[in-house]
Amino acid sequence: MKRGWKVGLIGVFGALVASIAPAYGQLTIIPQEAVQRAANPKAHEGSTIRFAEGGTLSFGTISEDEPHWQGEIEWHNTTGKKISITRITTSCNCLVAEWDRKANTAKASGKVRVKYYPKGHAGEVHQRLFVYTTLSESEPSAIVDVVGTVTHSTDRGGDYPHAMGTLRLRQRGVTLPKEGGTARIAILNGGSTPLRVTHDGTLTMGGLRAYTEPTTLSAGEEGDLVVEYCPDGAPAMLFLVGINTPPRGRKVEITIENNK
Repeated sequence: MKRGWKVGLIGVFGALVASIAPAYGQLTIIPQEAVQRAANPKAHEGSTIRFAEGGTLSFGTISEDEPHWQGEIEWHNTTGKKISITRITTSCNCLVAEWDRKANTAKASGKVRVKYYPKGHAGEVHQRLFVYTTLSESEPSAIVDVVGTVTHSTDRGGDYPHAMGTLRLRQRGVTLPKEGGTARIAILNGGSTPLRVTHDGTLTMGGLRAYTEPTTLSAGEEGDLVVEYCPDGAPAMLFLVGINTPPRGRKVEITIENNK
């Protein structure tokens, strides 16, 4: 009985392994090289469609503030065959390509129009266009490099998501030690006139005070809101003054660490 029980158990275990194995066999690890090839395909071998300027389109230096940059680059068909562009993919959704979608098989040359949207892409730029033609559906017939430099936006408002009137703040509140201390919030004067902001001496409680560095913020100037805490037993509440907004819109959220 015992021997038969063991044999039966082994058989059940073997069947279980056999049933699981196919499921694990379906898992495929894609090599990194394949991932790179998919993101950056190589041009079709033997392709003789050529782009001007060595296949590089430069937009020079532009600012994030510009809605977009637009340019064009010329291509030449030297294959001796009638071809047409079937699609163009890009390495970034910030890059858009347009071309004459009408049948252009009889043409020896044409132009690709390019729009680049720089917002959020400050720094050195190197993007690519992958141009597919009737020569090959799976491999691009040509690759165009789009290069340039994007300078940071002069509008820094996006870095300061919280607003108290024209005062913009990186964060709405601070956390302070139970025994007292100092914290800072990065701020920006988002208005067109100077701002002088301090704590509201009437509404502020709990040993809190606040001031800005610099003391007066010029229009568009960045700085710090310095919050100092010296507990006096009263509830910690901080309201600012110097901002044209009701009291509830001038409250800084204060959290006191409960160190145990």
